[in-house]
Amino acid sequence: MLRRRGLLAAASCAGAAMAGCLDGTEDESEVGEEADGPSDAVTAATDHYEFDDRPTVIAHRGYAGTYPENTVDAFEASVDDPNGGGHSRRTDWIELDVVPTSDGEIVVFHDEELGGLTDARGVIYETPAADVLSAEILQSGNTVPTLADAMATIPADVGVNVDIKNGSGSVERGRVADPPGEREEWAWLETVVDVLSEHDNEVLCSSFWEGALFALREIDPEIPIAYIFSESIREGLSVTDDYDAAAVSAPVRMILGTPYFDPTSHAPIDLVEEAHDRGLPIHVWTVETWHQAEQLNAVGVDGLFLDYPGAVHWGNSR
Repeated sequence: MLRRRGLLAAASCAGAAMAGCLDGTEDESEVGEEADGPSDAVTAATDHYEFDDRPTVIAHRGYAGTYPENTVDAFEASVDDPNGGGHSRRTDWIELDVVPTSDGEIVVFHDEELGGLTDARGVIYETPAADVLSAEILQSGNTVPTLADAMATIPADVGVNVDIKNGSGSVERGRVADPPGEREEWAWLETVVDVLSEHDNEVLCSSFWEGALFALREIDPEIPIAYIFSESIREGLSVTDDYDAAAVSAPVRMILGTPYFDPTSHAPIDLVEEAHDRGLPIHVWTVETWHQAEQLNAVGVDGLFLDYPGAVHWGNSR
């Protein structure tokens, strides 16, 4: 039987065996150098994993490659065993995106513009809730849900990773010089925290925007948060440390020791080891194949954002 893994549980001890950079800094002069492949320790680690050591399964937007993303139907389907008792892992967590409408409703939607995924037009945070909530997603029959509706759909034993999107045209992505100066632009996060507090799910609030993390810390100092790494490993580690983050969230291209690491953009910093040295789990986006899942598992990644439920075939579904 598989034990459900908490995304915020103690980081895997397997990470301590991995080779890599230990100093937590990204020397830009090293970018472009060829990164080493998996070490002998990494290769050997795959022979010793128990099922409980496997990464947490996170349904990215409710398995966006399989179901109409960020919809109630997707969230309902993603918590069911996709093979009806087969060998796919049950979903441990669901990731969803939130943004406010012009009149303050918190809706679940990824893009800034409605037009790419729906039959409607307009920027979400400039559009009234009535128009946003009636927009049909990908001709699926599903309309844009509120965060409250989404949370009511997700079982209490499934964690929820809330990805905080841009709710204003006046905030800066990534590091900002004056996070307190943006505080009012993130006031809508008070409603997000209120909605989450009404449910028993384990939650993690993550964002590409430092201003969002600053606001969340002021609204609720205890809520688990994470900075989503994007351009720089060094910057991501700095923000993670400054805000006492509960996890590391990074793209596949930043994971050293896998075929997906991009040495032309990143110095060879072992981000898995850096996370585990801090006692933090690391989860990686976005994973689309079983081969990617296995490679990331081999280097000690703790959680995988998956677009397809069948990408993980480890043990029973429960």
